[in-house]
Amino acid sequence: MPPAHERPEVRLRLLVEHDAEWVVTTDRTAATALARPFGFDEQTLRSELAEGRWASDERFAWAVMVDGQPAGFALVDDLDRGDASVTLRIGPNARGRGVGREVLRQLADHHFSADDHLGRLTGRAHERNVPMQRVFNAAGFRMEARFRDSVEQPEGGRASEWGYALTRADWEAGRHRHNHHGYDLHGLTFEVEQTSDGPDAPGLAVKFLQEGRRTLARYDADHLAEGELAGILVGDLLRYRFVHLEEVDTGAHEVVGRGRARLQRRDDGRLEVIEQWSDEEGNHGRRVLVQRVR
Repeated sequence: MPPAHERPEVRLRLLVEHDAEWVVTTDRTAATALARPFGFDEQTLRSELAEGRWASDERFAWAVMVDGQPAGFALVDDLDRGDASVTLRIGPNARGRGVGREVLRQLADHHFSADDHLGRLTGRAHERNVPMQRVFNAAGFRMEARFRDSVEQPEGGRASEWGYALTRADWEAGRHRHNHHGYDLHGLTFEVEQTSDGPDAPGLAVKFLQEGRRTLARYDADHLAEGELAGILVGDLLRYRFVHLEEVDTGAHEVVGRGRARLQRRDDGRLEVIEQWSDEEGNHGRRVLVQRVR
């Protein structure tokens, strides 16, 4: 397998009858607790592919070829409704190399070009499946909804999913192939490592959502509640405004302000955010936040 830093050659081709065996194997090996297997039966799938059931007005099945070898598959359903859904399964050896992003881009180019009635390509990602969320984000899909308690968990209970979509207007504008920024913060959580007052952190944790240059975040800490910030990321500089509730003796007090943050990558590979902030009451500070690695 080529080194992870080399950009692989990714192409799509229609699945055919003789692909059934490796698709079933990939379905099993690529599955996780956050992306459950489809549970294909090999003989049934072989028959459906031979009959052309996965290359119709309603649905397509694609082989994901990476450097000439099958590395996963993509399913596109409900094409006849104009609001098609996309599901990817990429094998473990091909992950982390930009394959999923390129697959979504090629799927958009093919299906929007081939079908004038197609208005949207949609997809879902488990609320804890940050890698898949980042794939959608990198391919220009916008986060549109949170489907609460929409999937059953193997250990019991239910979990939520995030819903994403790329519209025809997005595709025509080339949004799926835009690279507006050098950093993708989507789904990442940062914790305070250092403040202007010393190394003691007030428990601050910031989780980011990102769409192109637009960056949103939610945060809380020992004395903060319901904090949100929104800004624009250009290159390595994020300019933002924030609002949160600060717990004081008399109750919750609203604090509004602004800040700027510089992003860089540490020697250990984690992202680091160096920020300066000020609020409308004249308070200000500086702190360093470091990406949390699970």
